[in-house]
Amino acid sequence: MALKATTVTKSMVAASFAIIVMAVLVSAATSLAQSPESDHLVNKCMAKLSSRCAMYVTAEMYSHGPLKQHGCCLEVYHMGRVCLNIVTKHVIQTFLPKLGGVRKQDILEKSTQIWYLCVPV
Repeated sequence: MALKATTVTKSMVAASFAIIVMAVLVSAATSLAQSPESDHLVNKCMAKLSSRCAMYVTAEMYSHGPLKQHGCCLEVYHMGRVCLNIVTKHVIQTFLPKLGGVRKQDILEKSTQIWYLCVPV
């Protein structure tokens, strides 16, 4: 089955998000955020999430299940909705323009899905 050049599948969005999340982790760890205020907020928020759970959040973007199974929902919940939004917006502003075919709305929707997956914990 051939895909049109403009077709963007969920797995493509998930794979792109995985790359983006890892780039955010590197950016936060090396203080490469766009502004000092942004840098401070992203670093503060990312410090609330272990690197292990950050990888499971990334995996959750690709398929359902690993986040809850590995106990990372509690970290996402303690990270808080505000921090999740800060990191998501940082991803969108910093990395989305470099990834053609990935829509801002897809990333926002997946972030919201992850939040509501973890709230009942």
